[in-house]
This record gives sequence, C-alpha cells and structure tokens, in this order.
Amino acid sequence: MFTLHCRRTNEAVRHGCVATGRRLAASAPRRSRCSRGFVHVLLLAALGSSACDFINPARVDNPTTTEEDLANAKNPTKALMPGLRAQFARMISSYVIATAVISDDYSIHGTGIPVDMDEPHLVTPKTVNGTGTSASGIYWNVQELRALGDFVIDVIVPKDENPDPAHVAEAHYYRGMAYLTLGEVFSHAPHEEDGEPEPASSALEKAVADLGRAAAFGPQVTAALARAHRLQGSATEAEAAARSALAEEPDLLFAPPYDEASVPNTAVFFLVLRALQEMQPLPRLDFLDPKYTVRSSPVPIATAEEMHLILAEAALARSDLAAAGEGLANAVRMAKTRGTASFDEGDERRNADLSIRPRHSEITIRADSASPYRAGLVVDRPADGLDVPHTSATSLDADSIAGLATAGELWHSLWLARQEIMLLEGRRLADLGIRLPMMQREIDLNPNIKEGDPGTVVVVPSYIPRTPRYAMDIYAPVELYDGTGPDAELLETEVTMRVDMNRVLADNDVSPFR
Repeated sequence: MFTLHCRRTNEAVRHGCVATGRRLAASAPRRSRCSRGFVHVLLLAALGSSACDFINPARVDNPTTTEEDLANAKNPTKALMPGLRAQFARMISSYVIATAVISDDYSIHGTGIPVDMDEPHLVTPKTVNGTGTSASGIYWNVQELRALGDFVIDVIVPKDENPDPAHVAEAHYYRGMAYLTLGEVFSHAPHEEDGEPEPASSALEKAVADLGRAAAFGPQVTAALARAHRLQGSATEAEAAARSALAEEPDLLFAPPYDEASVPNTAVFFLVLRALQEMQPLPRLDFLDPKYTVRSSPVPIATAEEMHLILAEAALARSDLAAAGEGLANAVRMAKTRGTASFDEGDERRNADLSIRPRHSEITIRADSASPYRAGLVVDRPADGLDVPHTSATSLDADSIAGLATAGELWHSLWLARQEIMLLEGRRLADLGIRLPMMQREIDLNPNIKEGDPGTVVVVPSYIPRTPRYAMDIYAPVELYDGTGPDAELLETEVTMRVDMNRVLADNDVSPFR
C-alpha cells in the first residue's frame, strides 16, 4: 500500500497539491488529423526534453526545423520518443474520461464536460469535437497519436542510421494502441489525412500488425494483443495472448505515471480538483471513486486482471463454466491485492441541482428492482483519510463465484467485474456496444466524407435504454436527505438503480466471442 494525501476541494490548489500545468508550444491543428506542422512541433518538444521520465516534454520554439533536420539529427528516433509518450498519455487521459461519462460509469454534474456526453443517443460529431486534453477530445487525440506514430515509424526511422530496436518497438506499440483505440471506440474513421473512413475491423487489423512488431517493449504489448483479438472475436488468439502475458508477468500492471507539470492526468480535474465535481459515479460504484487522486496518478493500461477476465469470457463462450469461474475468481483475487490511497475527501456528493447523492455507508444499493440490496457500495463522505483503490477493486468475492451455478449468473458477474475492476480505464463503452462518431471538423474538411456516411453518427445498440433520458444513470429515490445543507440528515437507506446494464449485457449475449 502507498499513501497519498490531497484534499478534494479548492484547498488543494491553495496548499500546493496542484502544480501549474504548461502545454507544448503548439496550437491545435486545423483539422482532426495530425497536420504536418503540428507533428513537427510535438517532435521539437521531444528533441528538447529529458528522456529520464516516461513523459517530460519541454517547451521548444523553432518553427524553421524541417523533416530533414529531424532525420539528420543525432539519434533522431530516440530524441522523438518523449513526444510519442506524451501524446500517448494525452490520448489515454481523454479516452478514459469520454468513455466513462458516455457509458453508465459516471454522471455529469458540472459545466466542465459537455452534458450531452452523458446520454449516448445525444452524442454527435460536435460532442466529440474537442482538442488537446479536453474531455471531448478523444477523436482528436487518438488521430494525433496515430499520425505522430506514422511520422516516426515511416519517415524518421528509415532515415536513422542506427535506430535502437527498443525505441522502434515502443513506437509501434504507441501506433498500435492508437489503432486499437480507433477500433474499440469508433465505428469508422480515416487512417490518413483526407482518407476514406475505414471500419473498426480494419483499425484492429492494423493494431495487431503494429503490436506484432512491438514485442520487445514488454508484456503490455502481449496484453494489448489479447485485447485486440478479443475485440475481433478471435477467442483462440485472445486466450493465447492473455496466457502469454500472464506467463511473462503474473501480476502485470503497466500504468505509466503522468507528469503533473506538463501532461497531467486530466480526469483528476473532474474527479477531485474542481469546486463542482463534474464526474459523479453511479451509487453502486461509489466505493471505487476517486481512482485517480493527484495529477500524476498513473492510469492502468494493461493488467493481469484484464487478462484473467478475457480467459473467463472465452471459457464462458464455449460453455466451460468451471474454467470461466476460475478465470473470474483469479481476476477478483488479483484486484484485491492492489493497494489503496489514503485520501482526504471533500466531495459532498451533489447532483447538478445541489441535491445530495448517496454519501453514507448505511445506504444499500440494488442494481435494479429485481436484484437484492447490497451493502458496502457507498462510503461515508466527506471524510479525512479515506482509503480508495488506486488500481483496481471489486465488490465481488472470489469464494462466492464458486457458488455460481449457471452461465447466466457467470455472465452477469463477468460484466460486473469488468465494469468495477476496469473503472476509468476506458473499456466500458465498448462493452456496452456503443461506438462514437468522428469529430465534426473531420466531416467538414475531409473531401472523402459527408454527413450520413459510416462513422458520422453514433452507434447505440437497441438494448441501451432510450427513455427516460440518462436512464442508465438514474436511481430512486432521488431525495434521500432532509435538505441540502452540510448537516442534512439521511431519510432513506435503500436505493434502486433504474436498470442493471450488466444484466442487460448478459441477457443480450453481447460478448465478442459469441
């Protein structure tokens, strides 16, 4: 266990828990693909940075540097790696926020995130039209990483007289992760400037190809391959990769830290630092929040838990209930070995209208009206010295999994485990079957794309409830307290979620392996 201390209020800013961020010397590109000028600025930032930290880009202003200058620089591939690492961090940061609020993980209750992101059916290309590390910048950031990877791999490496194979492998990993994200989150997207939209299946194929060239970077590559093969529906390949990743590192955890001065963990702004916490978890996920407590908090990108869950899902798909239960129990056990952070919690758990959300441990939650009430899902807030999971955790118990007798029970537990264990890691949106549209500027400026083309509208499966609005986030009763003041007393101790999306996923047989 390690300990972090920072109060979740504006006091954090006044008392120095927040460092002043600085951005690279670049403006957002004119269009969503990574413009050549923008790539150069990112690379210049990398050339002037220290390679000691995973990400630590420095400010460099030199607009006259050319592609040839970069290629002729001493060890150009090595020099450009910090820029790739920084953009990878930005992509992950925006990715985890967008997928959390559009799915049934978090509700939006502030002004810092576009409110339409809270309802999948309302998402449009304008909703995901942000740039930089904004919450709506998921498309922009993934395309920036893909284009920067293209530049390093296709332009710089061939002109580098002696590139380090480890750096080349790492570059392929980052581009592979960009393609993996394109295939996981978007139904269609172009893979080059002014290109035609390509389906998610094409992006996943390119991800597998890049990751296949990245093996030297570590077991996180094998884990990414398992994830890609799962999305492709290739159970045999996904299982093989998951087993290989676990054999390489049984307690696998690849979670590079953020640089709080240059590339901070953006989710922390919405979870912790702002006066109004824009991101509020579903009441039944309250015990997991906040997963990231400081601006340098790492985001888990590849974990042993996910590998065990992939093995469990593949076993379930072939009706091997014993192996499925074993894989699920292994994931739960691994999650319970991860540490917690001691956190001074100042969040009063409020809705947008300032009414109080569940914030007392006496409250029990049920996933829908047909489910039992469960204790331990809500913790007391505000509170000093609150222990919060910083990597993964779950409300499931490994021993109780052994008592699950039917495939339906195991499927339900699998989806619940994936939601809880991988909270704020970006997987939930794809598990729900939702695919986002590309950003509006791509449609407006790409001559090969027009309104109504594949990838220009959100894809929402019919089993996602359309009414009432925000149905996946709604619970009852809403009025749990006798007022809205700090001393408001609890009146109701039983809360019911409107819909259990894990039951919906189990009933609709949505696994990629089926």
